[in-house]
Amino acid sequence: MKRWLVFGLLTVLLVVLAVVLIQRPSVPATPQVTELSAPRETNEPTVTAAAATSSTAPTSGLSSESRAVMTNTATATATPSRVDAILTAMTVEQKVGQLFMVYFRGPSLSDELRRMIEEYHVGGLVLFAIAGNIENTAQVATLLNDAQATAVQSGAQVPLFVSVDQEGGPVVRLTDGFTVFPSQMAVGATGSITQAQRMATITAQELKALGFNMNLVPVLDVNNNPDNPVIGLRSFGSSPEAVAALGTAMIEAYAAQGMVVTAKHFPGHGDTTVDSHYGLPVVPHDRAHLDAVEFPPFREAIAAGVPAIMTAHVLFPAIDPGEGQPATLSSAVLDGLLRQEMGFDGLIVTDSLSMGALANLVGATDAAQLAFRAGADLLAYGADVSHSPDESLAAYARLLSLVQSGEISEARVDESVRRILSMKDAYGLLDWQPVDVDAAVAQTGTADHRAVAQAIAEQSITVVRDEDALLPLGEGEQVLVVWPGDVGDLGAALAACHRDVILRPVGISPNATEIEQVLADAASVSKVVVGTFNARRYPAQAALVNALAGRPLIVAALSQPYDLMAFPSVGSYVASYGTQSVSLSALARVLCGEVIPQGQLPVELPGLYPLGWRGATEAKSVVYLPSTRKGDGGR
Repeated sequence: MKRWLVFGLLTVLLVVLAVVLIQRPSVPATPQVTELSAPRETNEPTVTAAAATSSTAPTSGLSSESRAVMTNTATATATPSRVDAILTAMTVEQKVGQLFMVYFRGPSLSDELRRMIEEYHVGGLVLFAIAGNIENTAQVATLLNDAQATAVQSGAQVPLFVSVDQEGGPVVRLTDGFTVFPSQMAVGATGSITQAQRMATITAQELKALGFNMNLVPVLDVNNNPDNPVIGLRSFGSSPEAVAALGTAMIEAYAAQGMVVTAKHFPGHGDTTVDSHYGLPVVPHDRAHLDAVEFPPFREAIAAGVPAIMTAHVLFPAIDPGEGQPATLSSAVLDGLLRQEMGFDGLIVTDSLSMGALANLVGATDAAQLAFRAGADLLAYGADVSHSPDESLAAYARLLSLVQSGEISEARVDESVRRILSMKDAYGLLDWQPVDVDAAVAQTGTADHRAVAQAIAEQSITVVRDEDALLPLGEGEQVLVVWPGDVGDLGAALAACHRDVILRPVGISPNATEIEQVLADAASVSKVVVGTFNARRYPAQAALVNALAGRPLIVAALSQPYDLMAFPSVGSYVASYGTQSVSLSALARVLCGEVIPQGQLPVELPGLYPLGWRGATEAKSVVYLPSTRKGDGGR
């Protein structure tokens, strides 16, 4: 009897246990993330993969402030309810602060920066070398650790967007100990999807190593105006198809590395003749032209899932007619065109609101609330000339007062803050952990990474013409090298590969005495190499080139390739797309015959050469579509 009783009790227990196990919710499997892998071309340097992230955050090389916050940082899986919980708990002051991405002064966590984070609750920071934020990689990593630690210990405890303009070429903020790539136009000259992916992958890896989570790239402006004073080399070129293909390749590569990017400058800044840092440009074209030229790269970026788009301080009468507003302040552009028509639901980020285009029009303080009313989410302030960080704080106070008075609804604020928090959530930024400063230094500017930058630069060099067969420089030839000495050291680059050179740096606008000296030097040498820098803006450079007519002359454009339009009769002309050391070294190696030139013109030279010209014996007049290039692993 006792035996049956025990057996019965055991049976009941087993049944109960089975029911419990059946009803217990299952743990979902960890989602598998497929990373974009750039196809490798043969005989090219290998991109060093970032080290795998450990489940335990490193502590070596951290400041005491960063180390103290590590144990308090949440590591929960991000969910929509998490964003709702954070948003619900925030005060209106904290919500308004999340809308601002600001610049600050100095290389460390100053009282000014601490106040911005703790009292103004800013949602993000933008670093600038000219503001003293950037000295070296270790200093930057420490600064970002300390700023983030302050953010997660104060207010709503929301980590910051930490951003920078690291475009490559003329717009780079990090140089010391960091891999500096050639310009986007140089990438356009390669026509290589693979190289665009590699550049983006390495830049993202190095930025993340230092603690950045947002790069304000890529530039998707179609540079089809040779007189554009601000885009130029920053663009992939004058082909909407090429800009879209290369830009999308970069966006996808950044996404694979978990880096937020901000495509710019919507709806397009490529066909302007005014720099929006100083004045208000206008794109006068009709809607059909905009749909065919300016808009396609942004449409493709949206289709590729670009997380954020930056606005342009540019007038578009075809979109906002009559007494229209610049795109940044125009609801017709931001809400009507970008949100409603193009279907973009990511972050709308403004270009710096203290730039001259807006500061001169509405004032840097009011620009923020006007942009917000128009539909912007993230209101950015940069290190613009004659402006200070105090303006962003005044803009915060102005916007806050309008919300508190009810003139701007808190529901509208919630809409943008939800997008901001959701973006931080989606990219894992709400689970911030400090970076290991020592490891960060070791992961940036590596030999493998620099080799990729050099390879891209060498693949970009374009011999537009060599009618006199002066290339390459011959062994035993004495060569006079003339260039604007303030824009890079072409002389040193050539001296590294050619034994007998005479170096003659001149001013950006060479005077009569300098030109006479060059002519005297040129009389006794085998060949003359003249480097020019935006010669169409500096007529004295053209005068120098023309004065050398009849001599064995090679002209190398050190910036934009349009210089040939200033002296179209020159027989030998090469484009390098930048004065960064990788581009000058690549140019020198082509001139010396160490590298075979492969680049093609990424822009049209009006009246001279078509888009895609290679300088070969036959014109390359085909449509320039990088994604169809053979052997490139194109998209």
